Formats: sequence, C-alpha cells, structure tokens
Amino acid sequence: MAGTITEIQLATRPTSSIQFALASVEDDAAIRRLLRDNPMRGEISVSLEREPNYFHDSHVAGEDNQTVLAVKSGRLVCMGHCTIGDRYINGRVRRVGYLSGLRLDSSVQGRFDILRRGYQFFRELQHDDPADFYFTSITGDNIRSIRFLERGLPGMPVYLPLGDFVTLLLPVPQKLQSLQRRKEETIARLKSEGIEIISGSDVPGCQLTSFLNAQAGQFNLVARWNEENLLSLQRSGLTQSDFQVLTGTGKVIACAALWDQRSFKQTVIRGYSRRLSFLKPILNLHAKMFDGPQLPAIGSTLAHGFLSPLANSPGNERYLSGLIELSLLTAANRGLEFLTLGFSAGDPRLALVRSKFRCREYNSRLFQVLWTGENLKAPVLDGNLIFPEVALL
Repeated sequence: MAGTITEIQLATRPTSSIQFALASVEDDAAIRRLLRDNPMRGEISVSLEREPNYFHDSHVAGEDNQTVLAVKSGRLVCMGHCTIGDRYINGRVRRVGYLSGLRLDSSVQGRFDILRRGYQFFRELQHDDPADFYFTSITGDNIRSIRFLERGLPGMPVYLPLGDFVTLLLPVPQKLQSLQRRKEETIARLKSEGIEIISGSDVPGCQLTSFLNAQAGQFNLVARWNEENLLSLQRSGLTQSDFQVLTGTGKVIACAALWDQRSFKQTVIRGYSRRLSFLKPILNLHAKMFDGPQLPAIGSTLAHGFLSPLANSPGNERYLSGLIELSLLTAANRGLEFLTLGFSAGDPRLALVRSKFRCREYNSRLFQVLWTGENLKAPVLDGNLIFPEVALL
C-alpha cells in the first residue's frame, strides 16, 4: 500500500543519518511498533498490524520475502516489503514481486529522501536476480500519492497504471437461525441443478490446486498453487477444510476458502472522524435493529475473514453467490462480522456479487513498478482481467 505514506507534502533533506538494511527477526518488536503507531488516517483510521510476530507468514513455500528498514539514531523510521512468488502473466508462470507495507514514522513525515533512498536500496538488492514483474496497490482516494508516484521523479521507479481493484466488505448477519435457513435453501437450490457441495478436505490437494491453476489462465497476476504451498498455509490458518467445493457431473466447477487471518494479521480501529464519532451511537443502534455489524470500538480488531482463494470454471460464475451464502453461517460461527472479497473493476463477477449482497466498497489502483533501464522489458499484460487474490495482498 505504497500510497498511504505520501499523503503529506514531501520535502528533500539529507539522508546521511539514515541507515538502510534488510529486516531480521531481531527487528520484530521495532517493526510491530512502527505499524501500530502509524495508522492510516481517514473517516475510520486503521493500523495494519502483525501481532504477535511480524515474520509469522514469511514461511510460505516458494515465496521470497524481503523487508527493507530505514533506521535513524537507533529508531526504525521507515519500512517497505516485497513478496516474490509465482504468478500467472499472459498464461505463463512468472516470478512476480508484490510491493507492500510501506510505512513512514510520524517523526519523519515529509521525508521524500528516505523513500527515494529506500527504493534505491531495494533496487540494488534485486539487481542480480530481479523478478520478472513488480506491482503494487494504492488506495484509490489517495490522489496526492498517486500523482506523486506517477511523476517519475529522479531516483524513484516508474509507476504504470494497470487498472482498478475493488475490495468488498460483505456484512455477516448474526442471527444464526436465519443464516441456517438461507444455507439450507442454497443447498436445496444447488442440488436441484445437479450441483454437489463438498468440503475441501474431501478433495485431494493435487485436484484442488490443479483446478485453481486451470482457472488462472483466464487472469493475470493470480497465484500459482501447488500442494506444498497450500500445506504451508496451515500455519497461517488456511486448511483444505476451509474450502467449499462445488462439483457438477463429477468435476469441480467452483471453490472458495474462508480464511481468517486475525491470528497473525490485524486491521485495528484507531479512530473515527468527528462526524462518525457523533453518528456512531445512531449507526450502531440501526445496525443492531437490522442485524448488521456495528462500528467497532477504538482499539478493537476488525472481525473480517477473506473469501480467497476464489475460483470458478468458465460459464459457472453464477455459482459464486451460492458459495458466499454457504460461507456466511461458517463466518458467523467463527465470530466474523464481514467477508472480504476482491475483484478488478471490470470483472463481471463483481457486478454479480453487488446485485446479490449488501456490501461496502473500497477502491484501489494497481500499478506495475519498473526501474528505468533495467526492467523496462518486463512483460506487458494482455487483455485478460487482473485478479490477484485479495488475501495475498
């Protein structure tokens, strides 16, 4: 989320007092402090935290993770992260880097020189073995950051727009009897169409990953799956039993995983605008009356889970609404108040979900990141939709 840092007017100052290095486990406490103390401001201010261990999810098979740190007088003042793994580009598996987690401490707000030198440090790290493609996402309403990054300032990489990405928060009703009835109606409807619902634990891992990869050819930037990286995610709370699988005529036609990441990755509410603070009691009363989620207390963790990975075979998009319905009761039983899904703005499945469910939307813009003279020959995306799994961003 590179754009969350540069909302403040940037200035140039010397970097002689700043040291750059790759993060190690000894930096864990300092990194978590930086994330906790520097929330993203808005109507609802949130901090994206990694408790109790920043490095918890750095073990995923086949991925390379690097976190660059900037330290001033022994204090961590800036960080940025890159995850490199296999993703599909134009139907081929390529090594792709996702740049994320850029945070600047409030004590050095406005220090463009720190960001520029940090990018240069990362570029030097990647020089001998770069990924084939780098991309990032920036909150869509962060216009100042987008304009800043698109300027192509000296020492900064080039940001080329790839398209808009829409994150949906679907409220999870909390009345279990109503959800149970909706689930039974969904199961009956699917069975009437010859569709069987099975748990992912009853599907061989190789069959599940083969299905995910087979659908990946329709998209760009979607992850490549294998049994090894699927198994490695058990430590991060994703097991095969978290998948709901739909089959027709004995073949898998759609699947979705309910992935609760709160044990290692949290969105923490850090404040409300004056307007929302005034309206909060009224909004929460309305939510209680109509079985919706209330605005959380300051300091609490947003109770959401990802419906991701998510896939369907061509022509079976309509069954995604059934997968969502099947997941709502499970989500409520796990104490979740929202399901999080993500689609590119032009994905027809986005319109389908919007038409079937109440949801709140958050827009981001995806960018390809290039370094002048080095990776400008990176692949140019074809006309396929972009579909990076929202749970992996």
